[in-house]
Amino acid sequence: MRRYLALGLATSTCAAALASPLTVASAAPIDTAIQVYTGDAPVLATQPDGVTITDSGFGSAFAHRNGDPDDTYYGLTDRGPNADSDTEDVKIEPVTFQPAIAKFRLQNGHMTLVKRIGLIAKDGVPMNGAVNPEASTGETIVDINGTAIAPSHAGIDSEGLVAAPDGTFWVSDEYGPYVVHVDAQGHEISRLKPFNGTLPRELAFRTPNRGMEGLTLTPDGTTLVGVMQSALETPDLSGSSKKVPFVRIVTIDVASGKTTGQYLYQLHLSQAKTSVSEITALGNHTLLIDERDGDSGPDTFKRLYRIDLSKATNINDASSIPAATYSASRGGLLVDGKSLEGLISANKSAKNNETTATEILNSHGIKPAVGELYLDVTKLVWTADPSGKTFPHDKVEGVAVTHGGATVTVSNDSDFGINGIVQGSKNPFQLVEKHFGTDESCQDIGESMKVSMDSLPEGLRGPGYRKAGFSVTNRTVTATNLEPDTGYVVTVDGSTLGTLMADAHGSGVLRLPFLTPGSHKVVLSLAQSEVASLTVKSVSTPSPTPTNGSPAPHPKPSNTSGTVRPSLPSANQLPHTGV
Repeated sequence: MRRYLALGLATSTCAAALASPLTVASAAPIDTAIQVYTGDAPVLATQPDGVTITDSGFGSAFAHRNGDPDDTYYGLTDRGPNADSDTEDVKIEPVTFQPAIAKFRLQNGHMTLVKRIGLIAKDGVPMNGAVNPEASTGETIVDINGTAIAPSHAGIDSEGLVAAPDGTFWVSDEYGPYVVHVDAQGHEISRLKPFNGTLPRELAFRTPNRGMEGLTLTPDGTTLVGVMQSALETPDLSGSSKKVPFVRIVTIDVASGKTTGQYLYQLHLSQAKTSVSEITALGNHTLLIDERDGDSGPDTFKRLYRIDLSKATNINDASSIPAATYSASRGGLLVDGKSLEGLISANKSAKNNETTATEILNSHGIKPAVGELYLDVTKLVWTADPSGKTFPHDKVEGVAVTHGGATVTVSNDSDFGINGIVQGSKNPFQLVEKHFGTDESCQDIGESMKVSMDSLPEGLRGPGYRKAGFSVTNRTVTATNLEPDTGYVVTVDGSTLGTLMADAHGSGVLRLPFLTPGSHKVVLSLAQSEVASLTVKSVSTPSPTPTNGSPAPHPKPSNTSGTVRPSLPSANQLPHTGV
């Protein structure tokens, strides 16, 4: 059983025990499939009303770097502690804060901070949460006493994170939106943005504070994929962009920095007031989308959906869509002279209705990416513990996958432990403590939750998750249920044999060489993370090639056994010939 750690805060100590193991349809206990890790909460500041602001907000994104140990992850803060004031378009930043990346070890139920990496602009100025004048949101930011904070070219609202294999990082931002490349020490190397066309210019119409919320890198390392949090506020938008049931996804070639694609993702607005908080690559064109509302409780909407961009229309190329044109100043791709947001928002029946919106888009030759449920996080955590102590957070914002998607790790944005102000307060503003889920006696804190998809009871896995199949027969490695058009590395006893390339259906084969007598471990990996393995025992060596030119007989394995991921054939299905 996993343990829920006590949370040591400046103002209170909260502790909760996990409920008794719960079974679903006589399956294995849920708590064998999940592990929650709790982070520390150093105090950044204590306000006059006693509310503490904690340095616990590293869950805006969560990423795993290829080749790192299974317990090592990177988290990201947003622009820092902030709250809405009573005045429209005025936000409060009570402390000066430098957005940062953090390296964590997830061990024994604890998120141990290994290293903090502050983000620094190209000219050496520490990045901050001030308004960036190049990408103004129309807001004024003030300090705790109501004094305006000057705009800054180093202002950033960091939200998405990629820990690249070369040791650098890519960070996406809500202001611009921007995609910023930083080195291992957090210093800016380069920046993509809509204002100079290095990102699609229409992205400058992002809804304030709902820019590029998520960022990921495909397993082959060639493509960055970013996702907007909400639809754009194009010039012809009718009403609120938050009622348009799609968001935009952008693909970027890493080598050239050029945008290669733009796609729509279909939101589930008919079910809840949702937006997108993260995107995470499973394969070279299959991804997980984190779609969520902003509430706490057992009836909330926090789900991961699997999408396939190869089945969606690339709207970056207007010439491929009948009667479509392109105008960045009017919102990008235009159909019937309207931006896509303008087209959908003009139809009252399409607002908050993804089915009608998709029908309209399809009629114009545009297919959005449609999600297939992978994991319902709300259902999982409240089934595991109906008392609401297992990862009950309102903002599930970070998602990382390992083992080819068989392990999913999610993180929450704790908002640094604050949740708005006491209405009417000013000079100084009085902050309100953010609660831990529905527990009003405890302050929220940064946590992560690791989920073993294969260990979950079947009823808690969505159809979007497919357990990989792996076998070795007649010197042929065969795999199924992989991510399509994605290369998986096959090793034998730690030495690389080659790449098994999954086809469009997620299947692939690779030949094995003759093996010396004895046991040999055959491993299938993606992004240097083991997906499946088999132990094969070879009992003979190849015979000389017959003089008639016929192939030598294959050596026969005496036994084959496998790891827990994936399951192996039953004893009577083991191959009779092979390596």
